[in-house]
Amino acid sequence: MRVPLLLTRFFGWLIVLPRAAKLAISVTFDAVPVLAVSLIGLAGYQLLCNCTVDGVTRLAIGVLLILICIGVFVLTGLYRPLLRYRDTLIIFPVLGSSSAAAAVIALGAAAFTSAPNTLPMIGILWLGLMALMLAWRLIGGALLNSAVRDTQPDVTRVAIYGAGRAGVALAEAMAKDDTLKLMCFVDDDSQLHGRSLHGVKVRHANTLHSLAARRQLDLVVLAIPSASPSLRAAIINQLAELEVKVETAPTLEEIISGWRRVSDIRAVSPEELLSREPVAPDMALLERELRGKSVLVTGGGGSIGSALCRAVLAHAPAKLIIFEMSEFALYSVERELREQIDARGGRTQLVCLLGSVLDKAAIGRVIAVHSPHIVYHAAAYKHVPLVEMNPIAGAENNIFGTLNVAQAAHQHGVNKFVLISTDKAVRPTNVMGAAKRVAEKLVQALGQSGSRTSYTLVRFGNVLDSAGSVVPLFREQIRGGGPVTVTDPAMVRYFMTIPEAADLVIQAGAMAKGDGDLFHLDMGEPVNVADLARKLIHLSGFSVREPGTGGGDIEIRFIGLRPGEKLFEELLVDGTSTPTQHPRIFRADAGVMEWNALEPFVAQLTQIVASQDVEGLKSVLRQLVESYGTVRGHNSDVASALNVIGE
Repeated sequence: MRVPLLLTRFFGWLIVLPRAAKLAISVTFDAVPVLAVSLIGLAGYQLLCNCTVDGVTRLAIGVLLILICIGVFVLTGLYRPLLRYRDTLIIFPVLGSSSAAAAVIALGAAAFTSAPNTLPMIGILWLGLMALMLAWRLIGGALLNSAVRDTQPDVTRVAIYGAGRAGVALAEAMAKDDTLKLMCFVDDDSQLHGRSLHGVKVRHANTLHSLAARRQLDLVVLAIPSASPSLRAAIINQLAELEVKVETAPTLEEIISGWRRVSDIRAVSPEELLSREPVAPDMALLERELRGKSVLVTGGGGSIGSALCRAVLAHAPAKLIIFEMSEFALYSVERELREQIDARGGRTQLVCLLGSVLDKAAIGRVIAVHSPHIVYHAAAYKHVPLVEMNPIAGAENNIFGTLNVAQAAHQHGVNKFVLISTDKAVRPTNVMGAAKRVAEKLVQALGQSGSRTSYTLVRFGNVLDSAGSVVPLFREQIRGGGPVTVTDPAMVRYFMTIPEAADLVIQAGAMAKGDGDLFHLDMGEPVNVADLARKLIHLSGFSVREPGTGGGDIEIRFIGLRPGEKLFEELLVDGTSTPTQHPRIFRADAGVMEWNALEPFVAQLTQIVASQDVEGLKSVLRQLVESYGTVRGHNSDVASALNVIGE
């Protein structure tokens, strides 16, 4: 509702008046309908009584009725709420106050007049009075709020995507906020187009493009809680083309669970941008795998490790042991998981242990004391450039840390060991990926050695919002005003949400035969990283600063390949795999080295780590790992750093 400039100025003056002055204006606006209804009632009274009442008497009676009604209104608290923040719920105080006034007048009429049919006439007049009082409040409140928004320099112009119940509830919540101005509803249902809700039109989604182009829109809020993940992702990807901030109301699951209210809007997450339809897991299989069991997760405070802990906890294990090197990470996940356990009735014992997987004695004691049925090994160094700068530390952790846990699992009779691996282990150009490939070979060899422990490997790509993902970096850079740094315009990566990855890891482990099975997860289509950065900038309400134009808010700066990086990653060495009973889990064919063939290399690597021999490490990795060669993308500073480490 657009308010004329004169009314806008009037309401601006009205807002700054003292409370007593505003109360006087409200009383005056109520006195007018009371006087009008009184005069109409006196005219009816004259007809019923067949008598005449002179003008002075009519005026005196009108004033008396005004005083009675206003007195009743004050006593019943009609003037306590602020008109500026009223909505349709104002009908209840108006109904109560006008009913009380009508009752007082009816009692007076019964006591002091003898005219027939007075009460029915008072009832009709009461309906008229209530309608007039309610009408001026609703119209005045709407005009006042609209005028206030028009005068605010920092008002946010909003479109609500979804004209259902959630959208209407959101609009009602927004009506109480002077800094928000609802421009329109948007809905994909063509039957709603052109209709009005809360004083604005329901329009087609194409309207958003024209509003954004004319700089008449600041924020789009998704209010489609029942939409499927794939539909939400499709809509968000369309909105990501606009240079408008996008936020979302909670999903149906969040509302039903009581975690959030409809009005609790939040920023759109990258998970929603790239999410896809979930595939229901085999719950019976997972229940057999985890319920009542003892489960150990190494690296349980990390992104993937903590997600595994949450997923495991959902299936009521008897005991969950978390082994983590970072005190803060362990503290954070312990606090979160204890809340979940308490909410489920406290059936799972939670054991949180500080330590490193490089401490062979410590990991052995943990497994001996707690006797886990399953070990999920997620502890690893994953940041490619950092491991390139610290190759000995990275290789030691990823190779010998894995070997320590895997061998301890065999020595103490663990039923199943599951290694969390990475797509960077496939034809690696970096130490991190090569070390993970060596770790895979070691676990596969143990799986072929006749051990009672079932050994399984699960390989997948990047997970959104993990500690090593680009997404948190992009968010931080966007908050700081840019630039957003991307390796190369052609760089692509596979992405998966953390919860989906954790669920699929558990499902894959449950399907394993245990002789060194290697699974890889369906990561969907590869995502162009520069396009992802562009969409995140747009969804944050900013424009991309294009080279040479001088316009735009945030620059995307291409910085070139960092140490060890590739433009694309792969999930298979030989490109072949076979499907499993789960449509997003595949069994990979991978050549397995015998343990006897690997032992000499393990001995060499032990000496290399002890002597901090970087060149020796690279030489052994080249012998063990397919396609691993000289690391590309080094600059002189990185090369110098590697030489220093190798001395």
